[in-house]
Amino acid sequence: MLKIGLIGKPNAGKSTLFSAITSIDVDIANYPFTTIKPNVGISFIKDKCPENEITAKCNPREGRCAEGIRYIPVEIIDVPGLIEGASEGKGMGNEFLDNVRDADIIINLFDVSGMTDLEGNLSENKHDPKEDVKFVYREIVNWMNGKISKDWQKFSRKEDNSPERLEVKMLQKAATFGLNEKDVIFIMTKEKFPDKLIHWGNDDINRFSEAILKYAKPVFNIGNKSDLLTEEALKEFSGEETNYLISAQYELLIEKAFNNGYISSDGNDFTFTAKSGEAQKTVLNEIMLKYKSGSIMRFYDVLTAIIKSLGYIVVYPVLDETRWEDKNGNVLPDAYLMKEGDTALDLAYKIHTDIGKNFIRAVNGRTKRIIGKDYKLLNNDVIKVISNSR
Repeated sequence: MLKIGLIGKPNAGKSTLFSAITSIDVDIANYPFTTIKPNVGISFIKDKCPENEITAKCNPREGRCAEGIRYIPVEIIDVPGLIEGASEGKGMGNEFLDNVRDADIIINLFDVSGMTDLEGNLSENKHDPKEDVKFVYREIVNWMNGKISKDWQKFSRKEDNSPERLEVKMLQKAATFGLNEKDVIFIMTKEKFPDKLIHWGNDDINRFSEAILKYAKPVFNIGNKSDLLTEEALKEFSGEETNYLISAQYELLIEKAFNNGYISSDGNDFTFTAKSGEAQKTVLNEIMLKYKSGSIMRFYDVLTAIIKSLGYIVVYPVLDETRWEDKNGNVLPDAYLMKEGDTALDLAYKIHTDIGKNFIRAVNGRTKRIIGKDYKLLNNDVIKVISNSR
């Protein structure tokens, strides 16, 4: 499952957002360090389900499908708030940052309202939210630099005497952050570094860390507490430093309304039920007007846009390529997130290592044609993998 690290300064609204998107109750308060240990839960991205092409209704084993839209699970790791000096251990920073080692994507949630200072305390003076974006990014880079540069002289002397390629040597350091050889090779094709590790300076290590965040573990900045700003104020944050604007408070109110049976769904096209009173209708209608203005986005839509922008596609493995079922008759039971360029063999390995090792061929569920291991997967492909694995 794709892993999303949710980080930011204290009191940025991470716990509120986490609770809203995972339906897990956590401590929420308007002061720093409400969260003192990581929270882990499941959220979803959305994609059109292939069930629309057949007469049968799908049966997801994970996530759900509503009105032809598939909700595909991703793991969310809510990391306690970071303060300046976190990369040096201040405020348990190193321990907190270690929780994003395995994250595929990092979301830096920041307080776009400017009502809290760098340490998350309520401030009488207007704080520049862009400073939060810069300092969190800087702390991540410094944390990576510290991990990579540890015992560098000993490491570089030993590896420079090895016949291995540079990317293989650096994999030993990059693996600390969950990277594989393919990731390091890609970084090395995009950035130029000294051939000898002994010649690497602090600037080279810093560039390597930044390349990890650019190519392998991308950081997206999301402005929270947008509900506290006017439409005019929101326009100030439409530049490149802010990717998306959301309101975790709105998300939580909608989620609670859905769970309490006041609205028919937690999507944008809900209808009110008989349980909803005038107070609920007034509040929720005001929220929906904000979303319709386009200045604030739903987090599900933001997360989907982020993942799609990184080249992820959705693929459905099945056992029966005619009926699109598994061995128990479940229609389209699984939805896997793959990367553009991944092959049928990559899918086989993702299903199970033994299936990948014993891959024979695959079948395209739409065309019913035999495809080989090098077939490049497309979004919404339905694939049967044939293997002699038992």
